[in-house]
Amino acid sequence: MTVPVSYARPEQLGDYKAHPLGDGGQGAVYGVPVPPGRFAGESLVYKEFSKPRETDSDVLYDMIVFREELSRSHRHDWAFLDERLTWPLAMIYTGSRPTQLKPSLNPGMQVLGFLMPRLKPEYQFSSMVLGGSKAQEMAFLLNEDAFAQRIELPFVSDENRLCLLSDLAATLIRLHRHGVTVGDLSPKNILFTLVPTPTCLLIDCDSMRLRGRDVQKQVETGDWEVPEAAKATTASDLFKFGLIATRLFNRHQTSTDLGGLRGIATDLVHLAERSVDLDLRTRPSPEEWLRALEQARSQQRQKVRLTQSNPHLNAWIQAQSPVRPAPPVGQQLPQQPRSRPQSSRGPTAPQPTPARIVAAPSTPTRPTPSNPTYSRVGRAVTMLLVVFVIMFVIGLLLGMTSGGSTNGSSSTVDSTVKSDTGPGGPSRAADVPGRAEAPGASVDYSQVADEPAADEVATLFARFYGAVNERDYDRAMTYYDPASNVVDTGSAASREEWTHAMSTTEETDIALRALSVSGPYTLATVNFTSHQDVGYGPVSNPKDTCDEWTVTYHLTHTKGYRILKAPREEVSYASC
Repeated sequence: MTVPVSYARPEQLGDYKAHPLGDGGQGAVYGVPVPPGRFAGESLVYKEFSKPRETDSDVLYDMIVFREELSRSHRHDWAFLDERLTWPLAMIYTGSRPTQLKPSLNPGMQVLGFLMPRLKPEYQFSSMVLGGSKAQEMAFLLNEDAFAQRIELPFVSDENRLCLLSDLAATLIRLHRHGVTVGDLSPKNILFTLVPTPTCLLIDCDSMRLRGRDVQKQVETGDWEVPEAAKATTASDLFKFGLIATRLFNRHQTSTDLGGLRGIATDLVHLAERSVDLDLRTRPSPEEWLRALEQARSQQRQKVRLTQSNPHLNAWIQAQSPVRPAPPVGQQLPQQPRSRPQSSRGPTAPQPTPARIVAAPSTPTRPTPSNPTYSRVGRAVTMLLVVFVIMFVIGLLLGMTSGGSTNGSSSTVDSTVKSDTGPGGPSRAADVPGRAEAPGASVDYSQVADEPAADEVATLFARFYGAVNERDYDRAMTYYDPASNVVDTGSAASREEWTHAMSTTEETDIALRALSVSGPYTLATVNFTSHQDVGYGPVSNPKDTCDEWTVTYHLTHTKGYRILKAPREEVSYASC
């Protein structure tokens, strides 16, 4: 297959020298004020090699061809990867105009660098402490939560961390499938966002290895080196993935302590141990990681479900929990850990990676017991009293929940439900903020309640899932956009097939977690639990009778919001 490859001269980029973004050992990065040719109107950056004669331009050419071919032959894989890679798009050259596609066939021409996508705003955050806008490097998450709060980084919960690791594992699956290894896989080269869903972005893609060949000599970030001689292999990627998982949960830049992972799931500990095994054959695949991470996400949700559903209980438990001290006032920012030699940033300038903040421990005073026997008895009595109080308070709060209106199941809430008249207009309980109600279902949208469209979108899902739960499939199908390929409402066969697939399904615990606009669509991320008969579970696990789902729907808005699609790469689940 012949694929057109774009070439451009530096002077076609406008005054890019006036827009420096950063530099490193391998090159400097600039904003492109005038994107050339077919890239007109796009937001791009230009990476200019510091030593262009030491680069293999033919491999860079192959990378650009790889992107074009993959977008045609494996559209679903590239649709996923294109949102997670700052992949080379075109080559910048000097000298004679190229007459052949491969750079090596044009002896009078020299490739100086390449164009790539610029960072989207959701991968950046503003920090007065760090001096302005910074890229959201995963390296910032390898610190205590108090440090992240101090630099104004968005809070990243343990569930968010599991989601980010799942997304990274899914990215590695697709890269490895097509002969690409990351090589320098470290949190310095991984950016993240939580909007609309937790997603990772890999930068410095020109340092990746494509089918065994490199643009430039492979380098590794300090403290992330593999023990074997071979670099940039699938085995080395798996080694570093295990380190990322370990350090992401022990919140440390260099530690290999597994205590943080152990607090999440034992299966993850076993995978992390295997990841650093010197026997490369025992290192777990990204698929193994993905399954274990999805299961851990399900378990994590179950742990917090009670406290999320009852704010009174959550507040009481938080009051009893020890508070981790914040760093002392006036403490200096931590130093940057060792960085890799001869590295260059991708779309942004190098940012200082903070090391872990460790407050100086105080020396506790230990009281001298006057009577050992009395001390043991006293502690036992105290423990019994604490247990009794906890059980009493939890019982009291649960009683308040079952009799009140917070769960949407009491007569008070039911009496406020408005009639379901169609896709438009609100239909929620007036005394339950952040919750949309419809016959058969309710949707919690408290996490996005500040979004202008949150109420209307949540109402759409309350009505859609409510119709499914009440087996009113004709009504459920009215909430699809007529252009949707999920079900062809004009085809009796398609309607019957869809009805059969949904015939035993019931959806509960529905929550609208994220809401954003992308082009002509509104993206709505929904979590819910599905219950179904054996044989009606997900395609990969049809025997499942209970699954926890995360789905990002693409919505249109013509006559009210309607569901157009839910791309496969934006759907994930874990068995209950």
